[in-house]
Amino acid sequence: MLSERVNRIGLSPTLRINATASAMKAQGIDVIDLSVGEPDFPTPSNVKEAGKRAIEADFTKYTPNDGVPELKQAIIEKLRRDNSVEYKPEEILVSPGAKCSLYHISVALLNEGEDVIIPVPYWVSYPDQVRLAKANPVFVQTREENGFRLTAADLRAALTFNTKALMLNHPCNPTGATYSREDLEEIAEVVVQEGIVVIADEVYEKLVYDGFRFVSMASLNEKIKKHCLLVNGVSKAYSMTGWRIGYAAGPKEVIAAMSKVQSHNTSNATSISQVASIEALKGSQLEIPRMVSEFQRRRNYVIHRLRAIPGISCFEPKGAFYLFPNVSHYFDRQFGDAPIRNSYGLSYYLLKEAKVAVVPGEAFGAEGFVRLSYATSMKNLEEAMRRITDALSMLEPPRKAKPLVLNNVNTKVRRYVETEVAAGLELRNALVAESEAHLKYDHYFEWNASISGVIVQLRTNSPHLSDFWIENWYPAQLEADIEPHAIIYAVKDVTGRESRAFYNSESHTGFVFNTAFYGQLRSLAIGILADVSEKTSGIHSVSAAAVDVDGSGVLIMAPPGAGRFTHVAGLMKSAGARLVATDFVSLRYLDKEILADVPERKFYIETNTVETLPQLAALFDKSKLENVITKRDECSHEFCPDIDSCKIDRGDGYCYAASSVSRAMLDPYWIGGTSGHVKRTSVEFLLILCRDPVSPATKKLGPEEALRRLEAGDFSAGSGPLKAQPFLHPYLLTRSSDRLQLQRFFFSRLLQAVPCYLVNTGAGSVESIQEKIKGLLAETLR
Repeated sequence: MLSERVNRIGLSPTLRINATASAMKAQGIDVIDLSVGEPDFPTPSNVKEAGKRAIEADFTKYTPNDGVPELKQAIIEKLRRDNSVEYKPEEILVSPGAKCSLYHISVALLNEGEDVIIPVPYWVSYPDQVRLAKANPVFVQTREENGFRLTAADLRAALTFNTKALMLNHPCNPTGATYSREDLEEIAEVVVQEGIVVIADEVYEKLVYDGFRFVSMASLNEKIKKHCLLVNGVSKAYSMTGWRIGYAAGPKEVIAAMSKVQSHNTSNATSISQVASIEALKGSQLEIPRMVSEFQRRRNYVIHRLRAIPGISCFEPKGAFYLFPNVSHYFDRQFGDAPIRNSYGLSYYLLKEAKVAVVPGEAFGAEGFVRLSYATSMKNLEEAMRRITDALSMLEPPRKAKPLVLNNVNTKVRRYVETEVAAGLELRNALVAESEAHLKYDHYFEWNASISGVIVQLRTNSPHLSDFWIENWYPAQLEADIEPHAIIYAVKDVTGRESRAFYNSESHTGFVFNTAFYGQLRSLAIGILADVSEKTSGIHSVSAAAVDVDGSGVLIMAPPGAGRFTHVAGLMKSAGARLVATDFVSLRYLDKEILADVPERKFYIETNTVETLPQLAALFDKSKLENVITKRDECSHEFCPDIDSCKIDRGDGYCYAASSVSRAMLDPYWIGGTSGHVKRTSVEFLLILCRDPVSPATKKLGPEEALRRLEAGDFSAGSGPLKAQPFLHPYLLTRSSDRLQLQRFFFSRLLQAVPCYLVNTGAGSVESIQEKIKGLLAETLR
């Protein structure tokens, strides 16, 4: 139901941890929250009074979309006074917070597929804002010993033809890292030379210590100013996080584009907050040095206490109000039987045992660290440091058992793209030439697979695709004189191409470009099998699960969302039930029976099936895996029953249920040997699952009605209609009249031979539907 771009992001880790700490406080638990990213000082009284006056004057209506003129002028004066840089009103946009300004930049500036360089550690929202714009975050590691600063050499090494922008946060959240004028000049030189944009997030500019002098990137010279989008706000310097006022300054054409985005998104920032912000920028600034002095005192105290803890190192920052200690010394230790494997595990342990909330470094892309905020009272800091010191001292050395290391590969692309028809041999030959130009001899993998007797040859430069291909299918002979029936080119690192897939039916040649997601390759292989085998050998390819119950085969077809695997798993609990296939079978029509074969040697199966069959987890542990979630912020499980006691938060290194795109290459014989799996069955029953609010729980379909509904694909699932899939077959590569006529022919034979029932999985509980299915089978197969 949700969009792919939303599924690519997670809830802000800092907000999630803060919410957990607040919930514990609401239960009366004495939690000290060091996860907060806001000053603990009150908003200055003159600023609050200005807001009150705005209310009394009824200044509570819409304002100009880009901000009231008085505030824009105050921002211009501030930039001139504090940063020695000149802007005009049309080069300023006021937004509901600096986070909003950054998001508007991503939407207005970035095109799909472009790259944004982000130094690591980074503020948690940078990557996801880039992803929401369908662009790609490109991470560049910085080093603790170098003060977590990006160097010009690091930047230059990360540049590609696809680079659009650099995200530079100074002072930095989470490290407090700062850049000298010389540092900035070297980076600016690269930015100007390469013609990219620098997004300068300077919201912590006023919070600097030890006499450090802040320099704005845009102030260096006119050349870099033209390449710079400056972002700032009043939240940190004036303790106004809840007032939600941020602003951007930059080239007027980009600011105008951002303003257009804002006009359709939030419209203007809050009128009352804008008036208060004018006073913040133009009024007394005396509260800032007082706040800075107190923050510096707290920083010095917490650094002293952290460095006194055995095994911890801590960089001394010159800005912001965070510390980012290296706590990796305590990984693989344990408390009782609970191991601490990563920063999420350590943060969870400190929250539960020490009642101190910190943010795991992994949330900022930097495993091995945690972030502490010293934006709280000295009393809280003293108690928090005592608790942290005591809690870490209770961790025991690791025992002999080593943590499980998954055989897991993460791919950049994790979703299917539609396979396009490459009509004509001229286009096919052009695609072959393009593919072979990128298959270098020293990075080339070739393997013949026998898929239901059809020999499909893979040619690829992806070790992962080659590995999964060999695991998935039975091998065919790989000899010079063996002519494959079909060839698939799976080629990555093709410059100038997005992720695409093509198929030429005349030559049975498939192409996959710039994706190592195995599901795409497998889908194409199954589609080619159907195209070849149905025409040449009369083998019918069906998208269905299959279960053998005491020698009788049951096919289960379903649209996405109807719960096919759930009910396959339920059927597997029946005495005498053996799994044949999870989503695809080849049917052979003989004189007196229809045989269902599984062409796959191993099953490519979603790992979130552990929620239905928990025993699969132990089998996945020893399987080859793809895109298993190992980071808490990548979890996309909306309705996780363990959300408040997340496995990864507790220190587990992975979660099989955290995503619908993670897969395992599972040997089906591991499920129970020959008593749990069989490779062939005689089909005697067909179930079609649907999920809708009107159909009865079960209904017998006659051959003509079943064929009509299958051909139209008029089944629904979830909360709305799905794209029609003729014959519920997502692997059909072409839908020509000849191909669909062949499907009608085969399904007519199937439906004339076996009874067919429609089962509405939305008409009752899972248990009640499973009982109805078992009842139908018992009545029909007895």
